[in-house]
Amino acid sequence: MTLVIRSIVAFIFLLVLAGTASAKLYLDVDQPKALFPIAIVDFKNLDQTPDSLDISRTLARIVSEDLAFTGLFKILEPESFLEDPRRSGITERDTDFQSWSAIGAQGLVKGGFTRNKDEIIIEARLFDVQQARLLAGRRYVGGQETLRRIGHKFSNLIYSLLTGEEGVFETKIAYVRSENAQKEVYLIDFDGYNEKRFSYHGSIALSPEWSPKGEWITFTSYKKGTPALYTKDYASREEKVVSRFPDLNIAPAWSPDGKQIAVTLGKDGNPEIYLMDPEGHNLQRLTNDRGIDVSPAWSPDGKSMAFVSNRSGSPQIYVMDRNGGRVQRITFRGNYNTEPDWSPRGDKIAYSSMVEGRFQICIISPDGTEDMQLTWEGNNESPKWSPNGRHIVFCSTRAGEKCLYTMMANGTRVAKITRKGSSCSPDWSTSLPF
Repeated sequence: MTLVIRSIVAFIFLLVLAGTASAKLYLDVDQPKALFPIAIVDFKNLDQTPDSLDISRTLARIVSEDLAFTGLFKILEPESFLEDPRRSGITERDTDFQSWSAIGAQGLVKGGFTRNKDEIIIEARLFDVQQARLLAGRRYVGGQETLRRIGHKFSNLIYSLLTGEEGVFETKIAYVRSENAQKEVYLIDFDGYNEKRFSYHGSIALSPEWSPKGEWITFTSYKKGTPALYTKDYASREEKVVSRFPDLNIAPAWSPDGKQIAVTLGKDGNPEIYLMDPEGHNLQRLTNDRGIDVSPAWSPDGKSMAFVSNRSGSPQIYVMDRNGGRVQRITFRGNYNTEPDWSPRGDKIAYSSMVEGRFQICIISPDGTEDMQLTWEGNNESPKWSPNGRHIVFCSTRAGEKCLYTMMANGTRVAKITRKGSSCSPDWSTSLPF
């Protein structure tokens, strides 16, 4: 892990925005008037040696796919390019901006690379076509195994400069994969690449939950026969038990400040929601009802919590203060609503709802208004928001076996990201250091 991190973060700052450029907002992500047209050129082989690793097209493809994923960019087709990338350079002086403007491009991505044995040095640049100027450039140093990470890092730079907010291209998704009667926690990049196993309990693992900064993943495991709560360090892979009360220890949810974990415990004879610190101490009971109370989900300001209760006769979504007060039911459509997740923007709660015999993903305002169904095909469960609140990851049987999918927050641009084994219970990380 350490060697990989060093190889990717050993990038050096090359060029930076001028003060006036950094203040300009190119894309209003909340009210986009149209897709932002951007041309992304295959990276130029500056060594003039055979590109045996296909670095040129790989980097351009990664950046293109990343930006297309956002639903905010129009990636111009290479067939429309008027400037010949093989003859032009990658600097501002060597770029014919008129030819890019003629095909409607507003943004332009160019880059080049050289190789020194197993080391790859990549220069990546973003241009403003209309003003014929460089917006930003970076130099990255890594190996073949870090090409995707380098592409994602530059995509994040592009997205943040043009929109003013952080992208999701350096994030991962934790989830549960079922194989041979066992369930283990796996990790995967936001776009479905680099799947890696994270837990090795040889039993049943459930409900992985990232800590706010991505240092730890907390999950329930039946490793010792009964459900206990484990926390595992993302970098070192060291793990510890934080809750092993009698009966249930399930559905962990980290507070936004990382100081507490909300969890459902059955130690007092009925599933109720409690708070504890990350070490499993300072227990505080939040709910006290004859019904079953499960699945806590924090508001982004840490002042409120959504949860599921059958206190009204069927599972429904409720909202309460972080101390358990002012409980309010917010779902009334259907007889089975569960798995709430509060948007990082604070304006919506995603949840699973039984609709005509199948689970579907819905979103609702925290006050119970603006209830909207997002999915319609197959069974769709376990919605979790991306860290910028623009996307939702969920599991679905729309293509047969249960797999993970992502979609925009309005239900469009659905993409399948897992293909091996039955996959569910996802949780989306913040951007992680490499």
